[in-house]
Amino acid sequence: METAITRMLSIRYPIVAAPMFLVSGARLLLAVAEAGGIGVIPSLNFRTHQAFREFLETFPQGVPFGVNLILKDNPRLEEDLLAVAERRVPLVVTSLGDPTPVVEKVKAYGGVVWCDVVGLRHGRKAVEAGADALVAVASGAGGHAGQVSPFVLGPWLKAELGVPVLIAGGIATGRQLLAALALGDGAYIGTRFIATLESEAPLEYKEALLRATPEDILYTPEVTGVPANFLKESLERFRQGGGKAWKEVYSAGHGVAFIREIPSAKEVVARLVAEYQEAKKALP
Repeated sequence: METAITRMLSIRYPIVAAPMFLVSGARLLLAVAEAGGIGVIPSLNFRTHQAFREFLETFPQGVPFGVNLILKDNPRLEEDLLAVAERRVPLVVTSLGDPTPVVEKVKAYGGVVWCDVVGLRHGRKAVEAGADALVAVASGAGGHAGQVSPFVLGPWLKAELGVPVLIAGGIATGRQLLAALALGDGAYIGTRFIATLESEAPLEYKEALLRATPEDILYTPEVTGVPANFLKESLERFRQGGGKAWKEVYSAGHGVAFIREIPSAKEVVARLVAEYQEAKKALP
């Protein structure tokens, strides 16, 4: 399953476990990497810079992984970026802001930089800054998603800007992985990896995903100030004053339609690959 993404990172499959706040952890990253993909973790999943440094120091050398850096209103950005450079993290994914200083620092040690974008304007700025690839965060993605269909956003960015593009938005099966590779160069998957054994999400969160349908996902700016997709039941609890925005409002995408159990992350990757192969053979 070779694409520009697998070549860029020397991984077996173009399957990325997206960075998820308070969900991504070392166990998830290791499981996905061992299965042939790559996982990304937000630096802000660690309460302090020192805790983030300790993670970087103890995470096994030679295992592919990525770090997500929030660029906007992040007082830790400079010191977290310095730690990333010292550890020579293979992949850095930026969100919400100008990636120029990150690109300069990461490329200086030979790392790869991807940028989350929801439209062409931000995509163009990211490419001009030197991004190696773009993550097309399309309609239906969990968290801070855009409103353009993945059937349009990914190939549009690729055609206009000429860089590899990963598709994010509702991907949970191998059939959708096949579609993502028809549209771009890789699949950026969040929600499916929340409901796994290695995920750091609480059991209540995982079980809520099993019950949910795409009609239970609401797109709203009311939690963080930026439009994002959340599970309706947790959002209603938040509205009634019974939940903390950063902890108890559950992000999720339309991929909940296909999540009905909690397997290991390795099994998720294996299923994606097997279903992809079956779907490819079944094409007319």
